[in-house]
Amino acid sequence: MIILGRDICGNLGVSSRKEWLETNGLGGYACGTVAGMHTRGYHSLLTVAVEVPLRRVVMLSQLEETLICGGKKFPLSTIQYRNAISPRGYRNIEEFRLDHFPVYTYRLADLLFEKQIFMSHGFQLVWITYRLLTPLPAGQEVILAVRPLVNFRDHHLRTKEQRFFSTHHDLEKKVIRLIPDRKLPPLNIYHDAQSYEHSAQWYHELFYREEKIRRLQCEEDLYSPGIINFTFNDQRQTHFVAATTDVLNNPDPEEAANAERIRRQELTEIVPPEDEFGRRLAQAADQFLVRRGKGLSVMAGYPWLPDSGREAMMALTGLTLSLKRHGEAKTLLRTFMTFCSEGMLPNYFTEVDSKPFYNSVDAAFWFFIAIHRYLEATGDETFVRQELWETMQEIIEHYILGTRYNVRMAEDGLIDIPEEGAQLTWMDAQVGDWVVTPRAGKPIEVNALWYNALCIIRDLAEKFGEVPLQKRYAELAKKCRQGFQKLFWDEQGGYFFDRVEEHHQDPTLRPNQLIALALPHELIGKEQAKKVLNYVEQELYTTFGFRTLNPGHDEYKGNYEGDLLSREGAAFQGTVWPWLLGPYADALRRVFGATSQVREKIRRLIKPFEAHQVEAGLGSVSEMFDGDPPHHARGCFSRSLNVAEILRLHLETKKS
Repeated sequence: MIILGRDICGNLGVSSRKEWLETNGLGGYACGTVAGMHTRGYHSLLTVAVEVPLRRVVMLSQLEETLICGGKKFPLSTIQYRNAISPRGYRNIEEFRLDHFPVYTYRLADLLFEKQIFMSHGFQLVWITYRLLTPLPAGQEVILAVRPLVNFRDHHLRTKEQRFFSTHHDLEKKVIRLIPDRKLPPLNIYHDAQSYEHSAQWYHELFYREEKIRRLQCEEDLYSPGIINFTFNDQRQTHFVAATTDVLNNPDPEEAANAERIRRQELTEIVPPEDEFGRRLAQAADQFLVRRGKGLSVMAGYPWLPDSGREAMMALTGLTLSLKRHGEAKTLLRTFMTFCSEGMLPNYFTEVDSKPFYNSVDAAFWFFIAIHRYLEATGDETFVRQELWETMQEIIEHYILGTRYNVRMAEDGLIDIPEEGAQLTWMDAQVGDWVVTPRAGKPIEVNALWYNALCIIRDLAEKFGEVPLQKRYAELAKKCRQGFQKLFWDEQGGYFFDRVEEHHQDPTLRPNQLIALALPHELIGKEQAKKVLNYVEQELYTTFGFRTLNPGHDEYKGNYEGDLLSREGAAFQGTVWPWLLGPYADALRRVFGATSQVREKIRRLIKPFEAHQVEAGLGSVSEMFDGDPPHHARGCFSRSLNVAEILRLHLETKKS
């Protein structure tokens, strides 16, 4: 549980930078700030995935809420416009807590009032419940007036006033139905209020500070159909539900909350109750697992990143296996097997039509690593043999003969990316024709992954009794290893080249060599590895992970800020990525052994994220951090791979 008091909640500069997140397992979400003020266009109370898990559309943006008692009006909401903040309900927040769900407690004169927000897993809806915590004032009634502010737009876009949405209010069923004029589902607001006043109007020039900082469209207009009036007399609790379906009859908020609370508690069963850090991360991990067709996928980051094949395979261990969620791991592998095309797995799916986009040279190799770790955790060779084996062979053969972007195995056994303009590795920043971090040629981590894929399929071929295949893969792995050791070591620098081209060896110091040190099948000798670890730690390590470029480099960018060009130009030119702590920790154990000293060092590496959990995305880990101190959190406030790797390391050190 995270609890923040009046000192935080009442400080708008602080509370508006702490963000909470609710998800529904379908790609939909609700998110906002502790202040209750929206600072991003992505903040909303209900964003649904129209084509699960993508094509996400903002439905219910926010609420204007006022509590009326004894003739006095007390604002609960906080809304920022271009030239003003009104109302300022944050001043009345006594406490905010994240107790499975976001819960606000307001002190309004002598009244204590509570609001809770949560989503039910597997449903396109959000629950908002209100509760009076103190006795009703003698002879007075308490009224809560709520104005829903809605829109029907792509969550990446902002809109201006248009014609009013078609609105219907069913007095008997107590539902307000708003129908957009596009091919989108209606928004149904179910309530148990005493009255509804239809008074449609547009709210103009709402302002989103974070979008302004990112040089993006930062203003929009929102539509309100009217005012829902809840009266508290003998009744001390009330609610409403915003949903895209009309199947809710007599919804019970307590029953829904208890069911969701139990589901989330079960996610953390293997984490001791006293391990608050681990339990928060375990619940954060669940937020990234989403339905895709009959299978599962992984959202790369909230609130704006889509689901990703590379991210799913890289994060699979931390999101599922570390928590003994073996069934979900199996489903993820099965799902992405079906998307294998020309030996490649999709990097991501497009938001508009969920079309797979295959701009990843390494996602297919991470598929092999995920299979290896799945087998280590479960021993389920039957599943791999019966369902994945043919796809694994298909991947290897396509990379040998050539696949998209002319990627193929070169004569020295290494994977070569000949196209200069194709960003196919995880360092994929590109603006127009500008390739920020060129990785053409033979990138180090890609070839370390390729070698490991060959070793994994070689060993499985032996287990499955396929001798000719075993011999062939063994020869390919040997050739790859020899080519790697011949080309990548930089004797002068004392570390590995980041990539090798026909007439160029790139000596840029980047953390990609950590991946080469960390993978299951050893490719680098311990003496070389010790030198690399020492040098990379000295030059690239920060409190929150590893820089993507050493500060002494001419192209180093210490801050990730500004417009798209500036931000993309910094993303892999110095910006810190926390997930790299995972490969670094694995490399430490590989080189120095799983000693108590190494274990304590790993614990120190992840210790800063305990404090970070209450600094940005509550209970989660931000996408990236500035390379320069004080290392401000940047990008998405919740990133799947970061959560997965920090959780994995945390649980591994607990078991040791």
